Amino acid sequence: MEKENTTKIGGEILLGIIFALELYALPMQFYLLLNNPGFSFFGAAIRFFSFFTILTNTLVAFCSAVILFGGNFKITKFFNKTSTITAITVYILIVGLVFNLVLRAIVNLQGLHLIVSEIFHTVVPVLFLFFWFFYSKIERISFRLIPIWLIYPIIYVVYTLLHGILTDFYPYPFIDVTKLGFSTAIANGLFVLMAFAILSFLLISITKIRTKVKRLYFKLL
Repeated sequence: MEKENTTKIGGEILLGIIFALELYALPMQFYLLLNNPGFSFFGAAIRFFSFFTILTNTLVAFCSAVILFGGNFKITKFFNKTSTITAITVYILIVGLVFNLVLRAIVNLQGLHLIVSEIFHTVVPVLFLFFWFFYSKIERISFRLIPIWLIYPIIYVVYTLLHGILTDFYPYPFIDVTKLGFSTAIANGLFVLMAFAILSFLLISITKIRTKVKRLYFKLL
């Protein structure tokens, strides 16, 4: 019981740090965008939530807040499920991986922009991965969940392409139809979706191994 309480407190502290970081970075990013003279408040809001980075970090912030402050409501139980936390871990890791492997070399951020970017793309993904691995419940997860987990990024890709056709704005260069052409942008989008599927498969496999180890442990007791 004492070990469980210690583990719970450790998880809450880590989630508290994540939530505090998001509570700083998300409003700051919107403020920086709103300071652009070319945007109205409404236009800045649309542009803000057109980035997968922003949507996913908002999801992480919401998940953290619900687990920390949600009490015994059904939504708290949903976000406490290993399957939910694992899916969000996949999403935020993709945010970090795509930026650090593809985009970091082509962006030049300074000052507050750099600080906020590092929170979104490096610090939060690493911390949430730690939370998933060390503090999420060890429960069975089925590979059948992968198609369900892909719904979110698929909807995002479709929205981004449709929004781009109407506005000529594409939040990420690898899906910019105006510069790459429709076929290349679609191919890049499918490649990213494949990365989601592969990472989902990997994290579910790790969860299955942990579940087997836990069962073996209790059998040996």
